[in-house]
Amino acid sequence: MRVFLSGPMGVGKSTVARRVAQRLGLRAVDLDAHIEAKAGCSIPEIFARHGEPTFRAWEHELATALVDEDDVVVALGGGTVTDARTRRVLLAAGVLVTLDAPLETLMARVGEGSGRPLLEGDAAARLRTVLDARRAAYAECHARVDATGDVERIADAVVAWVREEPVAVPLGERSYAVEIAAGCRSRLEARTANHPARVLVADRNTAIYLPASVSERDAVVVLEPGEEHKDVRAVERIWDGGLSLGGDRNACVVAIGGGVVGDLAGFGAATLLRGVGFGQVPTSLLAMVDSSVGGKTGFDRPEGKNLVGAFHQPRFVLCDVETLRTLPVEERIAGLAEVVKSAWLEGEADVAALEQDAEALRSGDEEATERAIRRSVRTKARVVAEDEREAGARMCLNLGHTVGHAIEAAAGFGGLRHGEAVALGMVASFRIATRLGDSDAVAEARLIALLARLGLPTDLERHLDAHALSFVATDKKRAGARVRFVVPGAPGAYRIVPLGIDEVGRMLTSGSP
Repeated sequence: MRVFLSGPMGVGKSTVARRVAQRLGLRAVDLDAHIEAKAGCSIPEIFARHGEPTFRAWEHELATALVDEDDVVVALGGGTVTDARTRRVLLAAGVLVTLDAPLETLMARVGEGSGRPLLEGDAAARLRTVLDARRAAYAECHARVDATGDVERIADAVVAWVREEPVAVPLGERSYAVEIAAGCRSRLEARTANHPARVLVADRNTAIYLPASVSERDAVVVLEPGEEHKDVRAVERIWDGGLSLGGDRNACVVAIGGGVVGDLAGFGAATLLRGVGFGQVPTSLLAMVDSSVGGKTGFDRPEGKNLVGAFHQPRFVLCDVETLRTLPVEERIAGLAEVVKSAWLEGEADVAALEQDAEALRSGDEEATERAIRRSVRTKARVVAEDEREAGARMCLNLGHTVGHAIEAAAGFGGLRHGEAVALGMVASFRIATRLGDSDAVAEARLIALLARLGLPTDLERHLDAHALSFVATDKKRAGARVRFVVPGAPGAYRIVPLGIDEVGRMLTSGSP
């Protein structure tokens, strides 16, 4: 276990680190003290003798070295996370918590800034400048904790976050955490407390998870369930719900449901008054591991799936695994297709873990399911942070989607579940990969065996025909007569290959390129 406490000078990182370490039975480490020991002098003297660049280099070296140590709570320096390389290493290695406090509180603690090189001169003005410059860096964390008041309460809040292990989606000031825990949907009121108006969007099946108390600040929109209703008429209902609240741009749209509800609510939020806040409370496994994270929103057209949409990141995601208890077995199992996809993209360790948990996942074991959700979300968060708008690396998340979406569209968006179509799409991807020499029969058989153990369909021929293949031509990743196809290899290996649309059809039906 590794815990990293960040935040501005004067926020109390060292004191809180000691309390958190006591509660968790870990060792407290003060990074500034480590740097002073290395330099043989105080931090003000380091700045005076060597300059800030040298100090930052030592800070990066010692902070990243701490990720190799187990069972530590590290109080970082106020500027440690301003280095993007350091920040990303810490995010991947443990739980990074930002401690927050108002400027007035910080000034009361640092006084005139004596012994703090960055506050020389007008301490208040300099601190305000520092906070503004670091706002995006401090936002990239697993959790934020109010560090005013009793230190025991602050430590308790940090410990609660550490034990839950939220997944961070680091996107500067638009960063957010994916909270994965039984009962976490109860936090909706807290997550929307700063929004004067809410549009609560569910469908008839997920309306049971709407808040028990709905006030005059809320507009409730209950949609018809199913992909066949994922159209602009549903979006219009969300727009109208928001406008009925008076047209306040501080409003928030909250999706409470599966992927269809999330995509529609997200697009509604992206376009209502040119963009309002958005939150996700996914209630299906598929939505938890895929559509609720990453900011893709949209709706279908007769020509294909999700052909009209926008990127609009949520401000929070609450994955309450309790909601999966009421999910039909077939829906839950269909969601496992995206879990397989993420595991194969991540690498051998994730695939092996999924194979070990296969029977437990198929039967609905909650501990195995929570592990799978967390692994999948971590993979997606890593990819989204690297390529938010699918200009390059994020295209890998379309593994199985090109043919899967085509099969789904051919079935009329109602005859086949999305996850089932993606499973068939992955089978198709491996068939093409084998034809191209990127994979072999062993890897293809391993993928098919894993899908089958999880209860997912693998009978590609039953669903693939000329009608289904015709929908490949409407794929969003198409460029002219070619489509950017995710070609998998061994776990963790893949490449994006531009293939002719006719070429895809020939490789899938005739067995030759």
